[in-house]
Amino acid sequence: MTRLLIPLFLILNFSAAASELDEHGLPYVEIKQARDFSLMGEEARREGRIIMLEISGTDCAYCEQLEEDFIKPMLRNGDYGHVIIRKLDRDSSVSVTDFSGRKTTPADFAYRYKVSLTPTLLFLDGRGREVASRIIGYNTPELFGGY
Repeated sequence: MTRLLIPLFLILNFSAAASELDEHGLPYVEIKQARDFSLMGEEARREGRIIMLEISGTDCAYCEQLEEDFIKPMLRNGDYGHVIIRKLDRDSSVSVTDFSGRKTTPADFAYRYKVSLTPTLLFLDGRGREVASRIIGYNTPELFGGY
């Protein structure tokens, strides 16, 4: 009986470990979608953190590349606990709650911040004010890394 349990245990553990890797063989991480900015802002104010928000498009290849080259490694690293990292798909139909607690669309939210190109990274305080220069677009890892 024990001989049968050991291979089963190894198979189950191997499957679980393999499912935690992404398509590049790296630990799987997901950039959380921003849905409620009022709650996120409250958390940022309470904990003294800033919000790094990626405004993206669902079919934006540059957005995907930015995420793979920079944002996901930041999440894997663990050195960015002082930053709340989220993304907002500008063309999503799911409503969001803004910093004032009002429901809006992602497109209107992006419009309020005058975001017209994706990807755009915004750096916001807990009240939704920009605290650093935004980063617009993505060309190459070498150019972006300088920011």
